[in-house]
Amino acid sequence: MKCNNQKLQNKIDHFTKRLVKRLQNCQLECSDALYIINSRDNENGFFYCDPPYFNSNMGHYDGYSKQDFENLLSLLAKIKGRFLLSAYSSNILTKYVKQHHWEECAIVQPLAVNAKNRKKKLRTEMLVANYPFHLAQNYSQLLF
Repeated sequence: MKCNNQKLQNKIDHFTKRLVKRLQNCQLECSDALYIINSRDNENGFFYCDPPYFNSNMGHYDGYSKQDFENLLSLLAKIKGRFLLSAYSSNILTKYVKQHHWEECAIVQPLAVNAKNRKKKLRTEMLVANYPFHLAQNYSQLLF
């Protein structure tokens, strides 16, 4: 991708080089999550899990159930590696967080604006991990 502004192009190039270096040993796959986690788990492994949110409108992911989510949580409780999971809060998630002493962080985000009273609807998304983590002050720190 090329752009007319040289300063912006330099930033894009620098970001791209850093991203390539960061991802050079990553493996991205499109398959059943439980299969991938089971087959690739090791002490140095890291799994980012962003399953369909069974307790919301899933759109084209319809069919992912609470039982599917519990199966994922059960597997994550047994892995040797690390995981970071994003999900909406639920009783089942709270149970696993407490039972396995997982780290959690709630992120409150606006979903939409109601046209009648212009109030934003808020939804709380949870980040859950089996290791200590902190949120970066800006997104660039999340990647690097």
